[in-house]
Amino acid sequence: MPHERTLLYAGREFEVEHVRSHAHGSHEWSEPYVMASQRIVFPISRAMLDLRFGNGTWLVDGLTAVSFSDAAVYQLRPGERATRRSVVVSGHQRVSGDSEPAVCFLSPKSLYRVHAAQQQLRSGSDDAACIASLVGELRSARRLIPLTEPVANARRLLAETADRHAGPSLHEVADAVSRSPFHMARSFRKQTGLSLHQYRQHLRLAAAMERLVDGDRDLAGIAHDLGYCSQSHLGAVFKQEVGVTLGEARRMLGSSARI
Repeated sequence: MPHERTLLYAGREFEVEHVRSHAHGSHEWSEPYVMASQRIVFPISRAMLDLRFGNGTWLVDGLTAVSFSDAAVYQLRPGERATRRSVVVSGHQRVSGDSEPAVCFLSPKSLYRVHAAQQQLRSGSDDAACIASLVGELRSARRLIPLTEPVANARRLLAETADRHAGPSLHEVADAVSRSPFHMARSFRKQTGLSLHQYRQHLRLAAAMERLVDGDRDLAGIAHDLGYCSQSHLGAVFKQEVGVTLGEARRMLGSSARI
């Protein structure tokens, strides 16, 4: 996957880049890559890809942050969306001390802080304290492990349909992976740390943030497209999970043109 890199911050301890990764239309596994240096990758778009390291495979979605060691050997398989955007921190102390990637979910509040930190750095600020704080938070975050096939398929289905007005119901997700709703809900929470509803909710908030970053000003339209009954409903969920209002997020995240 070819990359376009824009340097946002260069300090004594670490660098921060905005990275656009482009697929060539193929959904096959890439040739093995070797990580040149330790890096932490924060998502700022919902484009998905699969990450293979050793015998494990992870779905990397719009909520997933990954910390790589230097010399790590890995492969990527892009999803349907052609371009993935990330904030990449290089040179910072790794999240974990082992050689395998540390794969973690970001909370909606943390994801918003990634977006806000990028906007701040793009505006010319030389204060990367928020990025350093986010890296620090990952050290205590729950690590994701390779999931069982039913849970992995359920997660993929939810991620693929998160920005659709009429996504599948939780019962339909369970049926799609040939599990009872009770068994699916219990297994999903045990393996990911989130309920099916929480995971879909977080994905939809990530979709709302991305649309704000892309300059979408129509809050009612965003709410409708993401399956909320009204703008006020989305606003209440956003405020509870992110900690700021939709209007505040629109002002912060839509303050400059997209890279």
